[in-house]
Amino acid sequence: MLHIEIVFWMFVVVFAFIGFVRGWAREILVTSSVVLAYFIIYVLEHFIPIVSGFFAPTESGYIPMSQFWFRLIILILLLFFGYETPSLPRVGGNRFKRDNFRDSALGFFLGAVNGYLIVGSIWGFLEDAGYQPPFDAYIIQQFSDSAEAIISKLPTAWLLDAPLIYIAVIFAFLFIIAVFV
Repeated sequence: MLHIEIVFWMFVVVFAFIGFVRGWAREILVTSSVVLAYFIIYVLEHFIPIVSGFFAPTESGYIPMSQFWFRLIILILLLFFGYETPSLPRVGGNRFKRDNFRDSALGFFLGAVNGYLIVGSIWGFLEDAGYQPPFDAYIIQQFSDSAEAIISKLPTAWLLDAPLIYIAVIFAFLFIIAVFV
């Protein structure tokens, strides 16, 4: 059985190679879709009374599994639309052609960031839910020191906070406007 931090880093590398192939412009859209997913989750859980009342914490202090699935579905839906981008050369002309190594290298870096955001979000949602069934049979909850260090730096630890999510949304849309306009 693999340790969860090894699986985490394996997926970050896989997403980095996906970013290398897709290019930096498309990866910025994916990053923005993850930030938008966190913003929607934050707004729905904190400002919509029906949603916030539906997700009462369990006796153990963890979020209920229904809230885990709610967060995961929002993230996956927005990732689907982030990865299903139109052909960027049609939209922006020749600005988005990946004709040199620098563009692919930047895509590799942004793909790794997206891997951290996506896989880290799923791991963070599982951590917030306390690895409840059906996941408790597949994840050993005795983590190494490196896994504990990663858990404290997952996106759910800092991106579901009030001022940071607002700042992240502002930067995401500034990047989109600067790149595509």
